[in-house]
Amino acid sequence: MQVLNPRCELKHLQELFLKKWQNLWDNGNTGRSVHKVLKTVNLKPVFWTREEILFVTGHDPFPSFLNRFHFSDIDSCACGEVGDPIHYATSCPLTLSWHIRKPSTSLESLWYQRVLEN
Repeated sequence: MQVLNPRCELKHLQELFLKKWQNLWDNGNTGRSVHKVLKTVNLKPVFWTREEILFVTGHDPFPSFLNRFHFSDIDSCACGEVGDPIHYATSCPLTLSWHIRKPSTSLESLWYQRVLEN
């Protein structure tokens, strides 16, 4: 492929695309749980394990996910609360031995990053 434009113009296009992508990411409706962890868009991949992806996205084995996609009629854990990853990690009496402290709303993004680092 031949590029007829100078390299500086391509750099400018890349910056424009990243700004548009960032705007869509900040103001979109999907991926909000991931947005808590990854605030800015980037062309570099994030190397998360499968378990980290499931925790951050809330996908797969959680009742809240199964209910959202109509695979189950209920979204609650056996203890009666909403069965999402935060519930199991912080407050469910059935997973008491694995609990970590629940973050305040203002520190939730930083909390997710620290959880993924550990």
